[in-house]
Amino acid sequence: MHIDLTRFSEAMTAIVLYYLFLFLLGFRGVRVPIVAESHRPLIVIVVPARNEEFVIESTICSALQSAHKGLLRVLVLDDASTDRTGELAGRMAEEDMRLRVVRRPPEVGGRGKSEVLNHAYTLLSRWREDADPWLAGYSASRIVLCILDADGRLSPEALRDATAYFCSRRVGAVQVAVKIRNSQGSLLARMQDMEFVGFSYMVQTARDRLGSVGLGGNGQFTRMSALDTLGEYPWRPGALTEDLDLGLRMMMAGWRLRFCSTSWVDQQGLPHLRPLLRQRTRWAQGHYQCWRHIPTLLRSRRMWIINRLDTFGYLLLICMVMIVTGALGIRALGALGVLVPTNQFLPWLGTGFVYRATIFFVSFLPILLTLVTYQRHAVNRLRWWEWPLYAVLFAAFVYLWALATLRAWIRSLLHRGNWVKTPRIANTKGALIPR
Repeated sequence: MHIDLTRFSEAMTAIVLYYLFLFLLGFRGVRVPIVAESHRPLIVIVVPARNEEFVIESTICSALQSAHKGLLRVLVLDDASTDRTGELAGRMAEEDMRLRVVRRPPEVGGRGKSEVLNHAYTLLSRWREDADPWLAGYSASRIVLCILDADGRLSPEALRDATAYFCSRRVGAVQVAVKIRNSQGSLLARMQDMEFVGFSYMVQTARDRLGSVGLGGNGQFTRMSALDTLGEYPWRPGALTEDLDLGLRMMMAGWRLRFCSTSWVDQQGLPHLRPLLRQRTRWAQGHYQCWRHIPTLLRSRRMWIINRLDTFGYLLLICMVMIVTGALGIRALGALGVLVPTNQFLPWLGTGFVYRATIFFVSFLPILLTLVTYQRHAVNRLRWWEWPLYAVLFAAFVYLWALATLRAWIRSLLHRGNWVKTPRIANTKGALIPR
């Protein structure tokens, strides 16, 4: 049986050239706007917390110590924790009036992060309407929510840099970069750091210029007046990737999203494969849930055509890992003589060394671009002689998404959409400090 892989090779080359375009477009990073200190918004750092006793105290301390020229508040939502999360956070709230802790009862707790964030939004809306002095009389357009995971630590400049983008009234949200705090603790943690600092950073800096930045669940800054335009529940209840869903709806509502390349939030990487696979399965399933927005996205009159096409491509590219995996399977069957794969890609190069070298270069170019970006922005950089090894390891790590996608498909077919919380480990280090 003959199978022609020519169209596959052509499609993969187009995608590689697209990533090269993104790399070049975002190479210089994103410039932080200059803004007067008097124009700084009120920042409310919102910390969803469910069974976070290992990390909650250090997270709150770090949040309260964040450098910000404007007013700063911290709101901890204890999501019906069964450990000492609420007790530890409540004790800290008694000593600092900038901190409030709200406990969600067991009958509504544990339903997912979007439910907790909507609860925080409802509370802040009520306090603003009631002229609660905790919000100092700020209007919705001058209140910015910073979503911080319970294991998150903001870099020293994060609040200063991220809030500068809100000087433009069109900006509804800003996403800072993400780094892995324990990247030197295990190989899996290092791979996650490369994924966030290398690949995601490369894509996000370019997408900032294209107007199609994606929001993450950690280090996400959202203007309250922008959330007001999305209805009673800005974060879609039941969404497995509430961050991606929120960003898509904000763009379709006419808001601009920005990426802050000069600051970051660091978080714990998962050192074990099973919880990492569960996390990525949830992300993959949530990504496919967001396909519901594609028809509206393509028809949106509030987004430029380049924004729509780039976002559309981003939503579809999650399928590529399965297509690439399938192509590798075909080649493996070809090596065993079960199938006969054919390929007429670049026929003028022949089938010798030049052709094979070209195919190898095209195949590994995205990995090389990821490594270059990682070396420019990582706290714990690779040594030059480690590059070949980590290039191979990261290429293998990417195929974890194939397994996660397969699990996500099965869960979707079985109508399983429960939200699985990412486990924490006890803190052994503070926030990452730039060199």
